[in-house]
Amino acid sequence: MKVSKVNQYSVFLINEPGALEKFADLLCSAGLDISGLSSEVRYEAAVVKFVLSDGECGKHEVLNLMTRGGYTAVKTEAISLEVDSRPGIMAELGRVLSRNNININTIFGSSFAGSPSRIYLVVDQIDKALKVLEGEFASEGNKTLLNGKK
Repeated sequence: MKVSKVNQYSVFLINEPGALEKFADLLCSAGLDISGLSSEVRYEAAVVKFVLSDGECGKHEVLNLMTRGGYTAVKTEAISLEVDSRPGIMAELGRVLSRNNININTIFGSSFAGSPSRIYLVVDQIDKALKVLEGEFASEGNKTLLNGKK
C-alpha cells in the first residue's frame, strides 16, 4: 500500500456543453494525464478537482497552464492513498482519521476489480494525516482494513 502527498488542482468551468472537453484537451495537449477527477456543479459554474498521474506534476507549471488557457485554478496539497478494494475500507479510513481528530474536507477516488483502490483526500492537517496513515500501513500488528488484515 502506498501513501503520498500530491497536488490537487481545482479549476472553475462554465457549466455548458463542451467545457470539460476544452479543459481536458488543454491538459492533453501539454502531455498531462489525469488520474483522479471530481466535479461539483452549482447553477452556471462547475468546480472540477483533479490530480495528475504520478510523476506528471513536474513536467509543467499546471497553474500557469490553466491561466494561459483562460481558467482560474487553485492548487491544494492532498493525500494519495492506495488501499485494497473491499467492503468497509472507507469506514475504517474515516475511523482512523477521526480518532486522530483529522477532518476530511474532500474525498474522491476510484476502484477496479482486482486492483487497489486509489483514494484522494484533502484534510485539515495533512502532515499529521500522512504520519497516521503511514503508521497504519507500517504497523504489522495493527489489525485494520487499511493494512490488509481482517
